[in-house]
Amino acid sequence: MDKVFMPAKLSGVMAAPASKSEAHRRMICAGLTMGETRLDGFMASSDMAATIRCLKGLGTQVEENGDVLTIRGGKPKAGKLPVLDCGESGSTLRFFVPIALSVAGGATFRMHGLLGQRPMEVYRDLFVPRGVTWRMGVGADCAAELTVTGRMEAGQYVLPGNVSSQFVSGLLFALPLLKGESTLTVLPPVESVGYINMTIEALKQSGIVVKENAPFSWTIPGEQSYKAASGRLSGDYSQAAVILCAGAMGHDTAVSGLETVTTQGDQAVLRHLKALGAGIACENGTITVKSGQLQGAVLDMRDCPDIAPVLALTCQLAKGESRLAGCGRLRLKECDRLAATVKILNQLGGDAKAQGDDMLIRGVEQLEGGVEIDGCNDHRMVMLAALAAAGCRKPVTVKGVEALNKSWPEFLNVYESLGGIVK
Repeated sequence: MDKVFMPAKLSGVMAAPASKSEAHRRMICAGLTMGETRLDGFMASSDMAATIRCLKGLGTQVEENGDVLTIRGGKPKAGKLPVLDCGESGSTLRFFVPIALSVAGGATFRMHGLLGQRPMEVYRDLFVPRGVTWRMGVGADCAAELTVTGRMEAGQYVLPGNVSSQFVSGLLFALPLLKGESTLTVLPPVESVGYINMTIEALKQSGIVVKENAPFSWTIPGEQSYKAASGRLSGDYSQAAVILCAGAMGHDTAVSGLETVTTQGDQAVLRHLKALGAGIACENGTITVKSGQLQGAVLDMRDCPDIAPVLALTCQLAKGESRLAGCGRLRLKECDRLAATVKILNQLGGDAKAQGDDMLIRGVEQLEGGVEIDGCNDHRMVMLAALAAAGCRKPVTVKGVEALNKSWPEFLNVYESLGGIVK
């Protein structure tokens, strides 16, 4: 589906949608609980649907009623290897591999889009020497499939820190369920620390004991029981970053419903916008960002890769030169976001280039627009192009806006409610 985004001044306050990262984690904890959990503020999306499918495949009951999710933990059916459809959700896949090994003796994971190309060697190299059978294949409908069979055992687990934190989180979910004590150590340098902390926070809320021995080294007692932890999901800094960056770019926008004390790594958007010279104010739970005089800066993206594209756009409108460092993991998302971000900015009339794992951006006064942008089947790229179009001289056509369904199906409605014009 193609849409044309017109130049327009955005104005108004957006209520932040629920954090997708927190929702994944609290839904999984609820699914591992022998009881009922209610999560308020839930926002449906393709990624959320993937996690719900996998929970149901392992015996969990899940009911959706508006923005309320009710989850009742259960056990997988005996005697048959579950088939878990992860859609295009990397988080879902990497979280559930250890979980399935611990509660069901494995599973067949179905993967769509480019998910089958996402790196999984970390788990393969960890589990196969411990007796797990690992087989990659293709289903009858040509979807990629990964089948793992075996049982996780307690012990010492060591992971490199320069890979996705999703592998760390997957182990943290599963190790408390095993018979016997385990240790988990992540070797430095450790990336995406905020996401690891978010997982540990969700575990502790569910009554799981994780003992820190040293930075990024934990002892996890075995045979623990997850406990119900109902509550409201926090607002999402990952999605809010789009509207916060809009304020930095001169739009009169603000975001409500964000926690000022949070483990969300993408809260770094506030720190990065401040480094670019934007003014930030928080009053009565609403965060407002003002443009001021934006100046180029060096921004480290290693712990917040998801907000790199929209920050790159903001840098494109700052005076002087900016460098977004540590963007290598952007290559391993729904598309190569490093290459796609650079291409889109240049198509719009910007001046950007990749330099190793960095993005180097030279500011321009205004983007031109008047082009057709490929959304690359990536929700972040569609949001980037939509926000850019609002400040361009000419309209911008964006192809494949249905990619928004992956994380934020209501984005276009929110965009239009703030004065965005979409045809």
